[in-house]
Amino acid sequence: MPGRMRRWGGALRHDKVALVLAGIAALATSLSLLGWVVKVPELASFGASYAPAWPLTTGGFLLLSFAMVMAILGRRAATPAAIAVLILVAIVVAESVSGIRPGIDRLLFAEQLAQSAAAHPGRPGSNSQLSFVLLAVTILCAQRQSPLLDRAANVLAALALCLGLYSTIALMWVGHATSLNQFFVAPLPAGLASLAIACSFLWWKHEAGWTGLLSGDRLRQPLGWLVLPILFVLPAVPIVLEHWAIRTGNAPFEGAALIAILVNMLIIGTILLLVADRLTRQRMALGDLSDALDSAAIALVGPDGTILHWTRGCAELYGWSADEAVGRNKHDLLRSREVEGHTIDIAQGGGPSPDQSEAEFVERRRDGTELRVVERRRSLHRAGRNEMIVLKMLDITTRVEAEEELRVSENRLAIAAEVNEIGVFDWNVASGQISWSPGSEQRLGLPAGAIDTFDKWRDHVDPRDLSDVMASIDSAVADQRDRFAFQYQFLPETGPPRMLEGTARCLYDERGNLVRSVGSIIDVTQRNRREAEMRLDSMIETVPDATIVIDELGVIKSFSRVAEAMFGYSAEAAIGCNVMMLMPDGLAAQHNNAIIDYIRTGERKVIGKTRELTARRADGTLFPVELNIGETQIGETRIFTGIIRDVSRRLFEEQRLSDLSAELAHISRQGAMSELAADLAHELNQPLSATANFIAAARMLIEQGAGGERVADLLHMAEEQTQRSGDIIRRLRDFLAKRDIEMRPESLADVISDAVALVFFGTGREEIELNYDLDPASDTIFADRVQIQQVLVNLLRNAVEILRSVEAGRPRRIAIRSRSRDDMVELTIQDSGPGIPDALSEQLYARFSTTKAGTAMGIGLSISRRIVEAHGGALTAENQPEGGAAFCFTLPVFKEVEDDPEHLPG
Repeated sequence: MPGRMRRWGGALRHDKVALVLAGIAALATSLSLLGWVVKVPELASFGASYAPAWPLTTGGFLLLSFAMVMAILGRRAATPAAIAVLILVAIVVAESVSGIRPGIDRLLFAEQLAQSAAAHPGRPGSNSQLSFVLLAVTILCAQRQSPLLDRAANVLAALALCLGLYSTIALMWVGHATSLNQFFVAPLPAGLASLAIACSFLWWKHEAGWTGLLSGDRLRQPLGWLVLPILFVLPAVPIVLEHWAIRTGNAPFEGAALIAILVNMLIIGTILLLVADRLTRQRMALGDLSDALDSAAIALVGPDGTILHWTRGCAELYGWSADEAVGRNKHDLLRSREVEGHTIDIAQGGGPSPDQSEAEFVERRRDGTELRVVERRRSLHRAGRNEMIVLKMLDITTRVEAEEELRVSENRLAIAAEVNEIGVFDWNVASGQISWSPGSEQRLGLPAGAIDTFDKWRDHVDPRDLSDVMASIDSAVADQRDRFAFQYQFLPETGPPRMLEGTARCLYDERGNLVRSVGSIIDVTQRNRREAEMRLDSMIETVPDATIVIDELGVIKSFSRVAEAMFGYSAEAAIGCNVMMLMPDGLAAQHNNAIIDYIRTGERKVIGKTRELTARRADGTLFPVELNIGETQIGETRIFTGIIRDVSRRLFEEQRLSDLSAELAHISRQGAMSELAADLAHELNQPLSATANFIAAARMLIEQGAGGERVADLLHMAEEQTQRSGDIIRRLRDFLAKRDIEMRPESLADVISDAVALVFFGTGREEIELNYDLDPASDTIFADRVQIQQVLVNLLRNAVEILRSVEAGRPRRIAIRSRSRDDMVELTIQDSGPGIPDALSEQLYARFSTTKAGTAMGIGLSISRRIVEAHGGALTAENQPEGGAAFCFTLPVFKEVEDDPEHLPG
């Protein structure tokens, strides 16, 4: 920043000087114009009235002075002013060539110009026109702000300077009576203005002019080679012009030789000035270089190490001044100790160079503190003089300390990475090479270098996770993100899979392509397992049923609080034991074989199904449970989760309800039989009366001495009537008996026959037509005989009651039909009565709902429906289009059942 401020300050000083020079040109031309205004010819020509300065000439130079000032100030008005001067020159040249006089010569001060005896009063001379062109083009080139055009403008300004200088010297040397050549002589105000404007420009653009021409890089400036020859050729110009004047018949004016001498002296002086300026600049540059070198830690020593020169940088580095150090041995002064393994011979041009070397030393400052330096030495061989060695010391104390701290930090990082099992990798995308931090591959169960390429790494990644990892990389590259995260399952050559996760930094080239990725990985297998176990424990504790988790060996891994209350074991006592302790001996013997069989075959016989089994508490008591088993995987470990529900209360309630239902059914049967008591008495009275009559007749025949055959017949008929009475009583006894449910194969036709016999006693059947349509293919059912008889008795009795209320003359029919329906048989009881009343249709199966009068309880259909549903069937009722009601119910058909492993215990 200070150097930049100095440059700015120098530029401002140059601009001020250039403005002053341009102001001098403006002042000279203004004074000349003032002479025309006040009609003082001496002021208009600055005393050289024999070379008058015409108004257009002074006006043109005044306009050029204004353009120069505007150019220095960076204003756009410089361009139109310079162009106006070129237009003026073009008009004058056109006027001279064509001979046409548009009157522009006398545009200003026409009356005074009319009194002049000159050939073309008011018209600028050839010298002034050339100066106009050189200076105007110079200003226009500078406005383009191009280094090349700036150099070209400097050349044009130099030519304008020479032309103005020659013109001014020639005008001041010749006398009043001398015949003047218009090309070599210009009016004094015009010459001075030309000199001032040219000097102003050269001063303003000095960095592209003389300073640049004499700089070290002038060979790279082609225009510099044009200006220098001009300086050497210019001294010969007056001589050539003088000979040209003689040849053309124009005698050189007086003092031409003197002018040539002055001009040559001026040119030589200019060259000497420029050379002196160059030498001054070089001396300043050498001074700057010396200051820069003196600020560096550089020392000159002799072959024996004696210090010959000690820079200010050495004094600041070591604390020893030059007066104290010069003449002493450097290594003795600084107590230097060389660091082994750092000495290097620096080669030049590909070959060994014993003249240059580098070594590292531990040296001591004046205050006693030590520092680490790299010493570079170079031997200088000087002809006829003693050898000298240049030493350059570079303080690397901070770097060494930083490197030591970095090594310590790296060691700490390596230890932390090893302790936390963090692996660091560096992936070169172009070559596919992957480098790992020490121990990373071994912690994954692989030897070092086993996954040193991308392809080898990919072979160890679970294919299901590889696509996700590549998608993460592609997404990061597409969005130009600086990092990406990943997680995948790593498959070592031996041992269980491992879950790895990590992040990586992305490094891109200038075109946005991924070229390198540096990241870290960590084995999260155990962490994921712990998190999964925590989630599982949380879910287990929220389940209202007992939950037990076991492994493949049946060892308990988790035992919920509900399980503690259910089995009487604490979690601490249960975890680690085999789950067989919670089973009866018979079931426990089969448990391990069932697990082994499942792991071997994968066939799910119990998983996902609800089973009712028997469990054992800690006190040895057995109780019924409902078991659901699920399977999951935590890491590489397979576990089984059992959800257990104590169904003792539910079974007790079910048994209680079953007992109540059986009691209710028994009461229903008793009620039904009580309603049939009259018919039953009549039915039993007939065979008993017949038996009595037959026995009485037989007794009479015996008393009369009749033959035995007749008596035998009467006794046989009495036996038949007695048997008939016994059958009626047996059926009644079986129907009314209170007994357990017994499911077994039964003949449907026999069940229907017994039920009909119970309902139709005496002459009741003679009033009603009974039709059978039974399917012989579905005759065998799997049911409880008495319960199905109860359903049939209820339905038949209801039909009989309805038909007895039918008016005389109308048909009284009951149809009994059976049809096969897949694994069921459908049995229909249809009557020809009035049908089911609408008011009763919605509560047909409700208990204590009846249309009968008297002591009817209204529970028959409710019990019948419950019995049918307990057999796996359904009871429905509907009115028939032709009249009457139809009750249908389904029962299971008996089939041979094969042994099923899933129905076996355990």
